[in-house]
Amino acid sequence: MIFRWFGRSLVLCIVAAGCNRSGLNLAYVEGVVTYNGQPVEHAGVLFKPETGPFAMGTTDADGKFTLITANHPGALIGEHRVSISKTQTTPTTIPGARFPRYDIKHFVPEKYASPATSELTATVSRSKGENHFEFKLTGKVGSGS
Repeated sequence: MIFRWFGRSLVLCIVAAGCNRSGLNLAYVEGVVTYNGQPVEHAGVLFKPETGPFAMGTTDADGKFTLITANHPGALIGEHRVSISKTQTTPTTIPGARFPRYDIKHFVPEKYASPATSELTATVSRSKGENHFEFKLTGKVGSGS
């Protein structure tokens, strides 16, 4: 009898703990990325908080994204610096070189690829429905702006 009660209690604790296994203060985040008015497909989106793990996601064909942090849906609640990048890396062989050289082609201006230079920010809120962000990227590829 005591083992049956203990077993049920253990299962209940495991199920309750499973509801928020991450231990992180996360909120669901979604958004859209456009470049010169057009949706950006297959772009990487990164939300970097002052402290703690970053959140990341990838845009779909409509430029829409959702974020995950440490394999859990959402981003940490609070202020974030944001980066967005879409690149293609191609190896180039150089005669006589022992290792290939890699050429990186940017499909959105390179300044957006780093949270330090993108000038993009987002505040993730506890309130449901307030964490939809639209990032409207502009500029010319290769110009650094």
